[in-house]
Amino acid sequence: MGRPITKVEGLHGYKIEELIKLKNNSNSKYTRLVLTAITMRYDGYSNDEICKATQLSRATILSYITNWNKYGFKSLKDNRGGSIPKLDAETIDNLIDVVINHTPNEFGFSTFTWTCELLKIYVNQNFGEKVSSETIRRILKANRISHKRAQPKPTKADVNEQNEFKKNVKSTTYFRVFI
Repeated sequence: MGRPITKVEGLHGYKIEELIKLKNNSNSKYTRLVLTAITMRYDGYSNDEICKATQLSRATILSYITNWNKYGFKSLKDNRGGSIPKLDAETIDNLIDVVINHTPNEFGFSTFTWTCELLKIYVNQNFGEKVSSETIRRILKANRISHKRAQPKPTKADVNEQNEFKKNVKSTTYFRVFI
């Protein structure tokens, strides 16, 4: 015997027409999907039919309906998270300039190569912003900068491919920038 279907227990003071109108006027994709699942289940559609219409999994649909029954209108808010960038464009530009044109030794560090951890400390000291090493790594990656690593140099590589690769790479002392 299967599990009993999760039902929409009530509309929390709304009419089905009002929920459909709210769904059609919403800018949030999350809110539209929740309201679609709620209104379809209220109209008697099965999980499979809702899955096909919304491209959501059964677990997600059940979660939406359960949260609607428990919290009502508050369940329409997307609480899934996401990060707000802490660093402004000026700070990021400065960070990129420092990585490409300067060494950590110039800023009082005892090493000659930048690491994400050192850049994190640099940002904290100069801008008062606390960011993670992962944030620094993502900023560098978004700006097409990757840390140099020892790479094998095959002796029988195609010379034309090597020259083509060299045209697209701007080497700096400590990092590689792909153009």
